[in-house]
Amino acid sequence: MGRNSQRRRARATRTAHDVRPDLSEMSRVRAQKRLRADIATWMKDPSKGPGGSFIEGEHPSDPTMVWAILMAWLVGAREQITEAQARHAVQWVSDSLGIQHDDVLQAAGFIGHPDAPSLTLNEAVEHYGDPIAFTLYMVLLCGGLVATVGDADPDWLKQFDLAS
Repeated sequence: MGRNSQRRRARATRTAHDVRPDLSEMSRVRAQKRLRADIATWMKDPSKGPGGSFIEGEHPSDPTMVWAILMAWLVGAREQITEAQARHAVQWVSDSLGIQHDDVLQAAGFIGHPDAPSLTLNEAVEHYGDPIAFTLYMVLLCGGLVATVGDADPDWLKQFDLAS
């Protein structure tokens, strides 16, 4: 048996017996939980807005992972909700937080709001000025959907979670 063959077998054996969790999976699950927890806190007092535990603290979530999760939730919800529900979610965010309806509407194309402009991801980021501001609006839309479609239960979003 050649040296390369031995190495491949040894690597395959190590991989088959390696029970350590995939770090990217841990990161994804942790970020999903943090985002849902921030939305849960928000649902208790809608006028305060969402928390930011997913970007704060000693171990903030990976920003790319946060975007992927939020996009999965918004696009997944888009496939399930009606245009009327998308309108209601945007209106709820606007009314609850006193945000201009048009500001929320800019990102609402991702949930299928019929009056939202058709923006690419890059155009949406440009509109809001930076990725963090756009991320906040994605969180706001997720919270609006939870409040209006998900009976204020952030676990409603689990159906749209990224899976391994």
